[in-house]
Amino acid sequence: MRLNNIDNFVKSRVPSGCAALRFILIFSAFLILRTFLAPALAIAEDSLSLKKLIEEARRNNLEIQSLRQNIKTKEARARAEGVLDDPLLRIEMMDISKENPVPTPGNAMQTKYEISQMFPFPGKLSLQKKAALTEILMAEAELMAKELEIIKMVKEMYYDYIYITESIKIIKEIKELLGNMIRIAEIRYATGQGSQQDIIKAQVEVTMLINETINLNAEREVIKAELQALLNQPQDIYLSEPQGISKDRVEIRPDELIRKTIEINPDIQMTRYGIRIKETEAELSKKNYYPDFMLGVAPIQRDGRFDAWDAMFQINIPLWRGKYDNQAAEVSNEVDTLKFRLKAEENIKTARVKEWVIKVETADKIRTLYETSLIPQAELSLDSALKNYRSGNVDFLTLLDTERVLKKTKIEYLDSLITYYKRVASLEEVV
Repeated sequence: MRLNNIDNFVKSRVPSGCAALRFILIFSAFLILRTFLAPALAIAEDSLSLKKLIEEARRNNLEIQSLRQNIKTKEARARAEGVLDDPLLRIEMMDISKENPVPTPGNAMQTKYEISQMFPFPGKLSLQKKAALTEILMAEAELMAKELEIIKMVKEMYYDYIYITESIKIIKEIKELLGNMIRIAEIRYATGQGSQQDIIKAQVEVTMLINETINLNAEREVIKAELQALLNQPQDIYLSEPQGISKDRVEIRPDELIRKTIEINPDIQMTRYGIRIKETEAELSKKNYYPDFMLGVAPIQRDGRFDAWDAMFQINIPLWRGKYDNQAAEVSNEVDTLKFRLKAEENIKTARVKEWVIKVETADKIRTLYETSLIPQAELSLDSALKNYRSGNVDFLTLLDTERVLKKTKIEYLDSLITYYKRVASLEEVV
């Protein structure tokens, strides 16, 4: 609904003298429409940027939302830990009258009201609270790992989207070049210097490029659908064209990356928090060797009045120590298991950082080779072939081959750029 339509709608139902009320209604309707339409327009506005896509993924991706909800669950559980169990109330009636055997205080000679509370051995509740709070940190690290995974997927899809879009542009440029070649061939044919076969060959080449464009457009639609599914966006929302591909380079310091990976990688952090939880459980298992306490007080009612009271003290006796020994050994072994796993994860992440650093550096060298040598050489070769074809020094097939080489070289250069940025994204996920 457009804003002027809203204005007309309000005017038809609000008296002309109520200008202030009319303004409030129009402004409120505008805010409501803006609220509902803003998410849908977030992707469609201007050109499609990677930053906007990452923001959308963090906000809307269902897996990320699920893990955020899991954090709230852990927080609620942590608030419930470290709290005493409910107190117990026990009512005991003695010498109930045979004439009126209903169990009420009025029919009993004596009624005892006992209130008791269990108190775990000092330190148990605080350790349970500590373990629950650490589980929140573990859940947050899991969320961070999932965010990095989703961001990497978004980046890869975005780069694939750019690759196809730029490939279509390259093919369009080559088609324009072929159009010039066809015009030259037609002039040579008209002057008796060339054959009609040259024109037909060029037209066939143009048709093949049209076929490539159709296939690339189909691939682009598939990527758009996958990207919108990842962002939890409706499939009918228009996805605008991506921004032009950047040619920036990333500065890489392997030693610094390895140090950061060991310190802040969320997968490693999750294992560290797992160790911390098990160490807390190990401390808690040692507390099982000590008894818990129950304290109680019981006012006694006789003949309708309270004339005495009892006090109660109760403890459990941890007599069967073998059970607690095995529980402590179990948790201790779990701690050792996680420590071995932590060391293994650190080694694996270190190796992956080195692997992706090498891959990024290799991709950078390849793209540099295209930028400094292959692209200029292919363009120079085509210029030379065009001049020689005009003068009749080379045949049309040679000219067509140089055009194919230029197209292939430009597509391969684009692929080298995309490969470089994808490998940087994989390196960022590890770190």
